[in-house]
Formats: sequence, C-alpha cells, structure tokens
Amino acid sequence: MKKIRIVSLALALAVSFAVLVVFVRGLFQGLESQSIDFRFKIRGDRVPNENVVIITADEKSIAELGRWPWSRATHGRLIKWLTDAGAKAIAFDILFTEPDNEHPQDDVALGRLASKSGRVVFGMFFQKGEDNLPAAPLLPIPPLRNDRIHMGSVNFWPEVDGVTRKLPVWMEYDGQFYPSLSLSVLAVAEQKDPQTLFQELNLPTEDLWNEFSLNFAGGFQMFPYFSYADVLKGRVSPAVFKDKIVFVGGTATALFDFKAVPNVPLFPGLEIHAVAVDNYLNGNHLRTINPLWTILLILVFGLGCGLLLSRVPAWAGALSTAAWIFGYYSVCQVLFSKKHIVLDFVAPATVVLGTYVVVLFYRFLTEQREKRWIKGTFSQYLSPKVIEVITSDPGRLRLGGEEREMTVFFSDLAGFTSISEAMKPPDLVAVLNEYLTAMSEIILKYDGVVDKYIGDAIMAFWNAPVDQPRHAVLACLTALEQMERLAVLQRGFAERKLPAIDCRIGINTGNMVVGNMGSKNRFDYTVMGDSVNLASRLEGANKPYHTRIMISEFTYEKAKNDIEVRQLDLLRVKGKAIPIKVYELIAAKGRLTDNQKKAFASYEEGLAFYLDRKFEKAAALFKKTQALLPHDGPSDVYLNRCAGYLAAPPPKDWDGVYVMTTK
Repeated sequence: MKKIRIVSLALALAVSFAVLVVFVRGLFQGLESQSIDFRFKIRGDRVPNENVVIITADEKSIAELGRWPWSRATHGRLIKWLTDAGAKAIAFDILFTEPDNEHPQDDVALGRLASKSGRVVFGMFFQKGEDNLPAAPLLPIPPLRNDRIHMGSVNFWPEVDGVTRKLPVWMEYDGQFYPSLSLSVLAVAEQKDPQTLFQELNLPTEDLWNEFSLNFAGGFQMFPYFSYADVLKGRVSPAVFKDKIVFVGGTATALFDFKAVPNVPLFPGLEIHAVAVDNYLNGNHLRTINPLWTILLILVFGLGCGLLLSRVPAWAGALSTAAWIFGYYSVCQVLFSKKHIVLDFVAPATVVLGTYVVVLFYRFLTEQREKRWIKGTFSQYLSPKVIEVITSDPGRLRLGGEEREMTVFFSDLAGFTSISEAMKPPDLVAVLNEYLTAMSEIILKYDGVVDKYIGDAIMAFWNAPVDQPRHAVLACLTALEQMERLAVLQRGFAERKLPAIDCRIGINTGNMVVGNMGSKNRFDYTVMGDSVNLASRLEGANKPYHTRIMISEFTYEKAKNDIEVRQLDLLRVKGKAIPIKVYELIAAKGRLTDNQKKAFASYEEGLAFYLDRKFEKAAALFKKTQALLPHDGPSDVYLNRCAGYLAAPPPKDWDGVYVMTTK
C-alpha cells in the first residue's frame, strides 16, 4: 500500500504539471468560456438597471418611416424630442461616417441639434491594425464633431467560438484616449470626463483593447424597448425617458446587427452596449481571479486527489471524484451568481478528473497483477467465491494476524501407515491424490479454506478471510458430504482391488488467530491457537469410540439447528484441564432414519443412567442400542466401562469425565 500511495502521488504531480502547462499556454480558454456561459444559464435572468432604455429601429419603424437608412433630419427630430423629454444621455449605435450628399444641410442640422442638446454620443469604429492594435478610427462626419458632441467606439470582438463575452472600455490611438460608446454615454450622463470616469470605475480590463467581461442580465430585451416610430409619433410618454440613458440603434432583421452572447445565440449588438452601462452603474461586472490562484488550485487539487485515490476503493474514488468536481463547480456557481467572481473551473476540474483516470489505471494494472497472484496462489485452497472477495480487498491477506471466532477442521486417514506399506508408491500416490482432491473439492464447495495437507491429513477453516456467520454449519455440512463421497471412493477402490480407506474428522469452534504467518517473501495463510489444537485432538479422539466425525460442544451450540448429533462423552483431552462435551456428528437436520431415532433415544437414556452411576440400567440400554445399530462403537465403549465400574465402582467424587492420555 505504501508503494501505491507514493506512485499515486507521483502520478498526480505529473498530471498537475501537464495541466499547468496547458493552462499557462491558454489552451483551456475556449472550454473555460463555455463553462462561464453555462453558469449564466444556471443563474438565470436578473433585473437590469432601471435607468437604461433602448429605442430601436425595428421592422415596425421601417414600415412606418421608410427604408433604411433614414434621413439625418429624422434622427435630429429624435434628438430634440429626447432632449425635451429630459433624457440624461443619448447614444447612437449608428455610424454617421459618410456625408448625406443629397441633403448636406441635414448633416449640419443634425450636428446643430446634437450640439445644442449636449447629451448626444455618436458612434465611431476602430479597425484592427498590425500587432492587433487599433488602426485609424472611422469618425463621425465633421458636422457631427465639436466640443459639445461626444463620441464613443462601438467595437466589440467575438471570441474564437463566435460568442461576444467582452467589450473594450477604451482605446488609445495616436496618443489620444477614445472611450467606448458605453463609457462615453455614462460620462455624459454623470457630467464627467470619460478618462476620469474610467479611473473611478476601476474596471478589471485586460488585453490590448482594454476589454472587460460583461455580466449579461439575461436574454433579448431585458431592458425596456421602444419602437423608434412610436416615439416620434407620440405614442410613448416623454416621462418614460426622463433622467434615463437612452441607446438608439437597429434591431430589424435586415440590419444584421445581432451577435451570439453567452445565454442566447442571437442578441442585438445595441443591447450589448446597454449591458456595459448596466454593469458600470450596478458595479456587478464580472471579476476574474489572479491566475496564480488557479495554479495553486491545480496543484492542491492534483495532489489531494492523488492522496485520496491511493487510499480508497475504486468505487469510492469514482464517487469522491464526482463529488469533488460537482462541489467545486457549486462553489464556482455561487461565487459567479452572488459575487460576480469568475473562478477558473476547467483546469482544476481537469486535474481532478485526469488524476482519477491515471491513478485508477495504475491501480487497475497493479491490482490486476495482485489478483492474478492471489488467484494463482490460492485457487487450489479457496473457493471462487472467497477468491472474488479477497481479490477485491487484498488487504485481508496482509502479513500478520487477527483474532476472531472461527471453525477449524482436521481430517486424517485411518490406518494410513498400514495402507502405505501394502501399496506400491505410484499406486499410493494415485489413491492419496484422488482422495485429497475429492475431499478438498467439498471443502471449497462450502467456501472453506484448505489450509494445508499434512501427508494424508487435511486442515481447513471457515470465517476467514471473509466473514461467514454460519461457519460452524458449513464445516459440519462439509464433513457429512465428505463421508458420502468417501463411500463412493471406497466402492471404486474395491472394484480396482485397492485397499479400503476410511477417515476421521475433528471439528471445533472458538477464538483463534488467523493471517499470513511468516516472512514477507515466504508465508502461510493459516490459523493458530488452543482452539485449533483442540480440533486436532478431537480428530484423534474418534479412534477409541470407533466414530468418524467428532465435534466440540462449541461447534454444536453454533450449528445445532442444522445438524443431528449424539453426545459421546465428557472429555478431558491431553493438555487440557477443563473437560468439554463432545458429540458425534451423524446427519443434517431431519435426515435421521426411524431406526436411528430409536437407537439414539435408547443410547441417550443409557448415557443418563451411566452418568447417574446406574451402570446396570445403562448397560441394558446400550445393549438395546446395539440391537438396533449392530457394531455401534460408542455403545461398545460404554458397555466396557459399565462392566469395569460394576466390578470396581468409581470414587465418590467421580464426575463422569473421561481423561484421554494420548493425542
């Protein structure tokens, strides 16, 4: 795990560096702009400043006033009407850069009316010259230029994707300060010098054109719109324009003055200037953060994500990454909507997503190697179900152990030494392999772990490395099915004229230590403890009782609802001071025959008399058991004991415990 964490952090650092390079080179700008557009859509519309209104040359006006362009006299009438109505400033998003050759007197009259009003701003336009700098401007015709007539540039430049998001506030050409139409009209309204006003506004401009990011109120016609014809023909009250900043321009489709903006694909260019004035008045223009903060976020996010992903499972990593990106976007959205602050989203989000992909891929490769190793190492000892669990969490196989309640199983062939002496080595190996294979398959079927083979003996356990609440039941069912399979093997060996084999099994449940025991390079996943030793003793204890499967009272308590047993004895095995009850495991619950039920009822009654020192009655009942179950080993044992105690009664403090002196 330490190596995974170190490599994950190194990969996160590499991803962070790559994202930094892309960010510094400005290659995220297109995506970042689109993310800002999305923030506009999520935020929704807001109410613009009430002091800005628009008069538009729309289709209705063209139908009533004639084809475009209209005469200068028409515009002069509008200037006089708005001036008389008390408008604070009047901005024309219309270029008067060429004289009216047919009616030159109209140019002079328009200039006279604008000069008399003192509130008019005419549009001008800059071309882009060498090095992307402003070239010579297209100014209004001379009659429209004097100290009482103001000018403002109508420039704004769409970005690479064709969307207009910024507006140049002012431009410098030939040492002179040229304000934008929006800055100039606000200066007129507030009776200030445009350059002084710009300094007071303290706008965060950027680039050679001194652009600032516009905070659009919403879609088309967020400001009050009035038809040019309605105004001139007296269909609009003059009071509407009192103390207002008025923008005049065209919105008729034929005039082609529509731009794409963040929240809508078609937006009047005229209204973009109105948005700028709205931002000036409300102070809600968008403010971008210093790029150094984004660089810091990239590094922090990258390393933080690498550290997190090295410590959690893949599914948790995916959820964490998604939550991280969504949470960061939520912060960006709140700052944008409430504080008008633009946090870079794309680069920090990319470093999180990129780190997730790279670290996940690395962990996938590493874990696949680990899974292949686990499957190759444990496929012969663990069931596929258990392997699937530990491959998803290899930490369960870490070096070291943990104490937990488990059930352990020991089996051994009866009389194996005699069998091995009577067989040729190749035949012995074949028989042993066939037997061990059959028995191991059943252990794996019940999700047990084949711990080890000790010659002809098998050691197995349950409830590790995965949790198995019914571990005692699984062990008992395994032993019963093994006896059924053993009967099949015995018939096959008899047909091949091979020696008969039989086995004994001991099962115990209790606390034991389980884990990888050994060194880092060579270890064994096994169990240790007194409970393990007791299971081994129980396997050997079958011999004097002529039984096949002996389980402890601890296993019986855990599995009694699923098995049929009979109590064998109260034993004090070698090396143990405290006696335990031991049982013969006979069948799964409900699988006893009627004959067995009668025999075991007699046996249990006899055992009760035996423990009550009524040996004659006990012997009679054990004989009755033998009549029902000929050659019943436990009955033989108790008949011999009863005969001995009848000849030489046990001491008064006799408690019925049988002490085993051998393993």
